[in-house]
Amino acid sequence: MSVRIKNDILYIFNPATGEDIDSIESTSLDKVDKIINSASEKARTYNQSSFYDRTKIINNFRKALVSNMDDFIDIICKETGKKYEEGLTEILTSVDYMKYATKIVSKALRPEKRKTGILFNKKASVHYEPYGVAGIISPWNYPLILTVTPISEAILAGNTVVLKPSEQTSLTVKLLKEVWNQSTKEPDLFQVIYGAGDVGNALVSSDKTDVICFTGSTQIGQKIAETCASLLKPVILELGGKDPLIVMKDANMNRAADAAIWGGMSNAGQTCTSVEKIYVEESKKANFIDLLKKRIDKLKTGPNQDDHIGAITVENSKNKIISQIEEAKKTSEVYEGSLDSNYKGWFIPPTLIIDPPKDSKVMLEETFGPVITIQSFENESDLFNKITQFNSYGLSASIFTKEKNKAREIAKNISTGAVNVNDVLTHYGVSDLPFGGVGKSGIGRVHGKEGLRSFSKIKSLLENRFSLGSELWWYHKKDLYIKLVKKFIKFYYK
Repeated sequence: MSVRIKNDILYIFNPATGEDIDSIESTSLDKVDKIINSASEKARTYNQSSFYDRTKIINNFRKALVSNMDDFIDIICKETGKKYEEGLTEILTSVDYMKYATKIVSKALRPEKRKTGILFNKKASVHYEPYGVAGIISPWNYPLILTVTPISEAILAGNTVVLKPSEQTSLTVKLLKEVWNQSTKEPDLFQVIYGAGDVGNALVSSDKTDVICFTGSTQIGQKIAETCASLLKPVILELGGKDPLIVMKDANMNRAADAAIWGGMSNAGQTCTSVEKIYVEESKKANFIDLLKKRIDKLKTGPNQDDHIGAITVENSKNKIISQIEEAKKTSEVYEGSLDSNYKGWFIPPTLIIDPPKDSKVMLEETFGPVITIQSFENESDLFNKITQFNSYGLSASIFTKEKNKAREIAKNISTGAVNVNDVLTHYGVSDLPFGGVGKSGIGRVHGKEGLRSFSKIKSLLENRFSLGSELWWYHKKDLYIKLVKKFIKFYYK
């Protein structure tokens, strides 16, 4: 880990340099309970707030975040080992979504009229109401984007928030909380608890948290889902991915190769939607491999800002990646970029693995590092067989082809939460598109109206338009009801 825990103190260091950054105290379990109780009390009044008041809070928060942009980029890069432009992208993506969400919330969550069918004397509507307290557990790989998004959605939907950040990136969230307090007269709407798994478990299992949103590994997500299921508590899970990139023979090969390298190596491959598997039509395989190798040769890995690929943030993740690569070297061609052995940080060079066995670790497990596998396929049947074989992840996929209809047809046959055509990763930057996966990649959605509704209870309301004295189907009109209904069925439905 890029954090050492001793005597309930989190000592955080830079994974790119090994240098200590700062420390932060874990929140005691007694204090966790008090914070959650406080959030629950606050929710009783805040859930009556107007959309105007909610949007004002988030807009002020966004402006304060922009004002502190440089400080955020600095701490993000130190905690994660990211490059400056990657930290900047976190800022851009976060504030863009915040601005978008405030614009659509009143429309997304206002009562909706529904048709009543044959019950012509009724009026029906659907209402979206806050749950109460939203418990959010955010990850280390995108400590700002994947924290700000659910916070904004939960608060705009009328909930209060208790957030537990990843131990690795607690300092980014500490700054976020400070900026929040500066931007609002409602500091208790958003509260933070720090610590390891026991703190997260207290948040999930509390009877005062009403909905849980977790972003992280599939393994931990499954445990959280089990806890929430036992409590009949709704849960939003954004989990791992093993995303394929498909290259058809008619594709723009240079664009596809550029996309594959950026999609697989940016943020050192530590993105749930990273390109991890490439499938290229057989006739173009050799050429495409050559294009990838040439691009890998141009990449620099290291702690300097002019390097392309930064550090692996978590030591356990680094060890897992190395294990996958070492296993692959026994059976497959492995092509690695250069890496200065004198670097003290946790670095892995960009790596291409050609034709690994289908049952190897690198094919079955999420890698979460700058590693891409490549295989060929003969036809679409062969393609779909290879994509689905031993792969229960379904977060996103990419297809490169000049035939748009072909791309749409392939997209229909891939079990995944999103598909990019002639592009990679970019779908997350489109705020109006819901984001989430299927299978081992998660449950529920964030982003867009679907994200706002994920933090809302749905209530149906049925009202009489006018009084008939009594309804036809009530007990004392049984005979008349049977007679009229039989005639209506024969007339209307036959």
